[in-house]
Amino acid sequence: MQKPKLKILSIDGGGIRGVIPCTILAFIESQIGSLSSTFDLIAGTSTGGIISLGLATENPETYEPFSAEEMLELYKANGETIFGKRPSNLWTKLLSKTALKDLIQKPYTSQGIESVLAKYFGDKRLKDCKTNVFITSHDLTSNRPFYFTSRVARKKKEEDYLLREVARATSAAPTYFEPIFTKFKEDDDLALIDGGVLANNPAVLAYSEGKEIFKHKTSGEKLFEPDVAPSDSDFPFYMLSLGTGHIQKTISGKDAQKWGTLQWVQPLLTDIFMQSVSESTHYTMQHLLPPYTDGTPRYQRIELNIPEELGQMDNPKNIEALIKLAKEYIKTHERELLTICDLLS
Repeated sequence: MQKPKLKILSIDGGGIRGVIPCTILAFIESQIGSLSSTFDLIAGTSTGGIISLGLATENPETYEPFSAEEMLELYKANGETIFGKRPSNLWTKLLSKTALKDLIQKPYTSQGIESVLAKYFGDKRLKDCKTNVFITSHDLTSNRPFYFTSRVARKKKEEDYLLREVARATSAAPTYFEPIFTKFKEDDDLALIDGGVLANNPAVLAYSEGKEIFKHKTSGEKLFEPDVAPSDSDFPFYMLSLGTGHIQKTISGKDAQKWGTLQWVQPLLTDIFMQSVSESTHYTMQHLLPPYTDGTPRYQRIELNIPEELGQMDNPKNIEALIKLAKEYIKTHERELLTICDLLS
């Protein structure tokens, strides 16, 4: 078995379903210790972004980075606070029992999630992270992706954002939370939303950031320049990619033939868009990080199948059932997980 020289953890978005990767990571952490000391880079989108920041951020009570178990507790203790009741008005009340309800309902108030993020991250900034982090978002004003990286934050003051701002931005999922408004430079306003609109599975982006980190370690390069030259050999990376559950739901093609705009909105936003983007990224990563000739893996993805009734991203009542599924997966796949731990240790 070949040991990697750079280890990457990538965590998908998925709202409350973030308890799944937290549960699996808690098992891995029980075997090998601190994840921030294990991984050279932790990347995340949306709920995966919050988890990533927590794993790399010092707990003010213990002076150690939050453990996976502590991040799991964030969801268990604060799920109802984050996803409280949506504000209502006359139209939401009148149409609450119709097919229009999903289109007219207002986002959750931001006070709940912001209070939780302030409690966990305080006034810490990107440069304070104990290992490298890469967090995705999207800027509406420029209509471009916006990436938060601790590597750049340590060099450029204007990119050293408060962690609570980063966490709020990456998790500002359309229809769930309002955008967060902040500045990049003095005259450059940003309106940031959930990174899931561009990379619900951030593995490919994590790979590119990992290459840059590795180049800095080996050659001292200081600026980000995408390296697409075919001359470099496969990097000695290992990446563990964690999903938040693949929903076991099918859509009838015959039924879809009859759908109008209204019927397409929700399936496109969740069932089709998020899952297809994650699967296409998984396909790409298998080619970017193929196993060594001796069979040692360089890329592995853990994705559980979850029933449709547990697929909602904003239902805290599903937390215990999702944790139970993750623990059943750990029990069934313990040997494979221990092999991963051996590779990481």
